Amino acid sequence: MIKTLPQDPDQALLLLLRDNARLSTAALARALGVARSTVQSRLDRLERAGTIRGYTIKMSPDAEARHVQAHVMIALEPQQQASVERTLKGMSSVTALMTVSGAYDLIAMLAAPSTEALDQALDELRACPGVQSTTTAVVLSRRFER
Repeated sequence: MIKTLPQDPDQALLLLLRDNARLSTAALARALGVARSTVQSRLDRLERAGTIRGYTIKMSPDAEARHVQAHVMIALEPQQQASVERTLKGMSSVTALMTVSGAYDLIAMLAAPSTEALDQALDELRACPGVQSTTTAVVLSRRFER
């Protein structure tokens, strides 16, 4: 559990939810020292503003370890980013996609139940029109995550 909360109420609320997205509005209100209706109105406002886009789970390291994960750095052909992003968004093995600066244009996070399935996902990614080249780093272990 979080010991010190930021003074900004929205940041404190987001920190609590990042730690445990299943906290009830009553529990959030107790932690923040405000009324439950205040928490609900802040949540509604943060959702409308797009700050909160959804609520999710964090899997345990043991559950995550059952999947082989990889970071794939992707160099694109000119003017192909939008179509590559659409294709990768449709691949269930791609769990996250980020734009980056430097020699590569994108970094994709992949997860698959086996090395064979990861290899197939990498083949599918590399065959995507607009992908010029890739470099893959397979995750061996996760030291910590926030």
